[in-house]
Amino acid sequence: MPQFSFISRNQSIERLHIPMMSSSLNDTGDALLPCPTWLWSTNSDVNVAKDRSWFGDDYVPFKSFFTTLSGDAVEVVGIGSVDLPVQTTPTDANSNGTLRLNNVLHAPGVVCNLIAQSEFAYGDFQVGFYGRPDGSSRGGISTCDTNSQIAFFRPDGRFFEVKLSEPPIGPRVGPSPFKPDVLYQINAFWPRSERERFLNMQASGKRTDAENAWIKKHYGTEFKFLAMHGLSIYKEEDREEGRAIMRAFMDSDEEPMTHA
Repeated sequence: MPQFSFISRNQSIERLHIPMMSSSLNDTGDALLPCPTWLWSTNSDVNVAKDRSWFGDDYVPFKSFFTTLSGDAVEVVGIGSVDLPVQTTPTDANSNGTLRLNNVLHAPGVVCNLIAQSEFAYGDFQVGFYGRPDGSSRGGISTCDTNSQIAFFRPDGRFFEVKLSEPPIGPRVGPSPFKPDVLYQINAFWPRSERERFLNMQASGKRTDAENAWIKKHYGTEFKFLAMHGLSIYKEEDREEGRAIMRAFMDSDEEPMTHA
């Protein structure tokens, strides 16, 4: 599955010897806001997000890790898709779209969010690292067929950082996580063994957060849901059948059976 897609929405070496954890606080320091930096990484093989709030309903808790070029291991606590609201061109603040990133690792300990070059679908998109004469961009992402720009890199970014849509289209975000006197080497490599472990977990049918919420809303517990359909929580084949029933209800938007 491609790890990257675009939806248009037009509307009028001190390396990482510093602590891996960093918070993005607003100016008053009274609320935790998501890290604003989505860095284009040529030396990574997986997309990574720092904050849970970036993820959608397909988020699945999953304990894993990725490694860095320096050999450090960084903890992963979940995985899912991210719909990233982006400004498509620097000349029109009302031109916005959505970059959909699939299989993004949730790693609260990273300095910033990463978009991995190796996860990019080059058959449909291309990246240019160039500066506009007016200084409004450091390059951008465009479609191969029409050469239409779908995102650009911030002109004031320390690295190649995707420009997010401003509120209310985009979320309120915290300040840059980077310190001016620190040199950074930021990258992420997800071991093949961990990828395979995640695929095996998916095949086993583990429920997403949205599915867990649906069960809780309509039945309270999986035990009650299965019992209402004549199934047993103690039989894995019954639990698998129950997951299929639940997903059919969710896909069809039908009202589930909640009483005998």
